[in-house]
Amino acid sequence: MRTLNFENLPNAVAELIKGQSELRALLLQKANLEPEMEVPIQVDGVMPITGFSKPTIYGYVQRNEIPYHKKGNRLYFFKSEIIDWIKQGKQKTIKEVETDVDTLLSNKGKRLRK
Repeated sequence: MRTLNFENLPNAVAELIKGQSELRALLLQKANLEPEMEVPIQVDGVMPITGFSKPTIYGYVQRNEIPYHKKGNRLYFFKSEIIDWIKQGKQKTIKEVETDVDTLLSNKGKRLRK
């Protein structure tokens, strides 16, 4: 890092302007990129994401418990849907449950007073 003084101020400002312009160009380039189309995966691709065996995944499909798409006799999955499905199974901590109970009870008391 070099020191900034009055003599090199014009060069420093020029470098800042150049850097800002390059950053702007990169941001615009990134914004103009079309989002990549998600490629469907088959059961073998779902196994490493979930850690489930093939029969377990087929069981979830049979019970409509896992998001899937069917075309002909083939099953297809999307990684983002599988990850969202896994996230839906989050268990609340004791603290989160206590907070929910406190909120529910405080709201219930407000309704009774009206």
